[in-house]
Amino acid sequence: MTPPSLRLLTCLLSLASFPLFGQEHSFDALREEARKIAAAPYVPPIDRLADYWKNLNYDGHRDIRFQMESGLWWSDGPFSIDFFHPGWTAKQTVTIHEVQGGLADPLAFDQSLFDYGKQVVPEGTPAPPGYAGWRARAKLNSSEYMDEFLVFLGASYFRAVQAKGHYGLSARGLSINSGLPGVPEEFPNFTRFYLEKPTAGDASLVAQALLEGESVAGAYRFTITPGEVTTMDIEAELTLRRPVQQLGIAPFSSMFWYGEGTHPRPYDFRPEIHDSDGLLMETADGGWQFRPLEVTKNQVRHCVFSLENPRSWSLLQRDRSYSSYLDVEAAYHNRPSVKVEPVEGFSSGNLHLIELPTEDETNDNVILAWEPQTPLEIGKPHRFRYRLHWLRDLPATGLFQVKSTRSGNPVQLPKQVLMTIEFAKPLVAEAKVGDPKWDDITGWEPKVTMSRDDVELIHVGLSDLSMANVDDLPAGLGKSPEVHMPQVLRAFFVFEPADGINEIDLTCELKDKDGKVVSEKWLYLWRRG
Repeated sequence: MTPPSLRLLTCLLSLASFPLFGQEHSFDALREEARKIAAAPYVPPIDRLADYWKNLNYDGHRDIRFQMESGLWWSDGPFSIDFFHPGWTAKQTVTIHEVQGGLADPLAFDQSLFDYGKQVVPEGTPAPPGYAGWRARAKLNSSEYMDEFLVFLGASYFRAVQAKGHYGLSARGLSINSGLPGVPEEFPNFTRFYLEKPTAGDASLVAQALLEGESVAGAYRFTITPGEVTTMDIEAELTLRRPVQQLGIAPFSSMFWYGEGTHPRPYDFRPEIHDSDGLLMETADGGWQFRPLEVTKNQVRHCVFSLENPRSWSLLQRDRSYSSYLDVEAAYHNRPSVKVEPVEGFSSGNLHLIELPTEDETNDNVILAWEPQTPLEIGKPHRFRYRLHWLRDLPATGLFQVKSTRSGNPVQLPKQVLMTIEFAKPLVAEAKVGDPKWDDITGWEPKVTMSRDDVELIHVGLSDLSMANVDDLPAGLGKSPEVHMPQVLRAFFVFEPADGINEIDLTCELKDKDGKVVSEKWLYLWRRG
């Protein structure tokens, strides 16, 4: 008979490879670990995913569904976490920990959490070594259902939605050499996540992540608060291993195939197709500048905006009219906008907007990222803090906002270019308060600038389109005593670029009779089609 003391020792030895009470964890410890990783040579992740999972096609991978009621914290918290099964394009796996009371427990891959549908997994196929990513749920739109509002999946990509929103553009933890011709892009990965278990009354979900790449290592902390505006407070500490040509902080990827001003337009029944249609920048002095998105066939458009202490910048889906897209399934009119509010580490830098040509709507071809003016010192930790607001529309600023941009040739004048910019205030109908009136635009005029002194500005004008826009609304809405309709103004100008002039930077803003700016400043890169 085995003595009791020996039996106890045997049990303890069999559990030696598993933490009994979790490992101590803190964000400070994660930052310190990232610094040590950055100081060591890069070690690529070991590929341990079985060929069966790697070779799944789109339909096969889609058959595998996470069982929502099996989510982490499903029955005892304000949030629930789904996990993504590796396969098809999601071949990278990550390590996920649950953090509670300062202790972190790794979550082993569990096949029982998934419904494999029609998939018959060959006997002996090893289970994946981990999950591909994760998704968060909360009672966002009603008290009866746990809606998804946040996804982390692939490299350092993540995206979120606000209440009643649809997914659209994606954010990234970091971009390196994105969109640079002839320069390979590097994709650092979130390799490890720490999910802090919430309590019953928590409004925010907290997650931490370890970032690893050939040129960098870093630690991230996300505090995510879902709602009518889903807010993400992000703290990142980055340490470079080696110099990079272009480092992108708070980067985004979006899609713009064509819009109302694209020439020539693809052969498609839908008037416009895009996840985002403009970049809005709020400068240190409180000014607002709007740059419509556009693409040029077979050409890269790379615009750099130098900013000092910017208050914010936003990648917007400003056109909210269903009739602009005519796509019920994709719901482009409901795609989110995102506002970036810098907090620390953004005193001086360049905002890069890169627009790549694309053949369809399946590719993210728009890149937006902040590059610090002073390159990060190799081997030294650098801290950045910023806030993301995922929302439908930004609050009104009191200014006329850019609504649309179009161009063409004046009648029978093929060498001239006619630009039209519509400004609206507000962009959407709003409830009447008292008896608001449209502004008296007597004496108002567009102020137009061009980057070329050798191009003649032939004509500049301003028209009031407010009544025409009201008349275009569904019957009765334009005459509603309860709704105040937008005031819409069209600025237009004509110029004639000589042969050989193929690119001009343009600006336009509206000024009242006293010279006061009453609109956003429209920025545009004209290119000969």
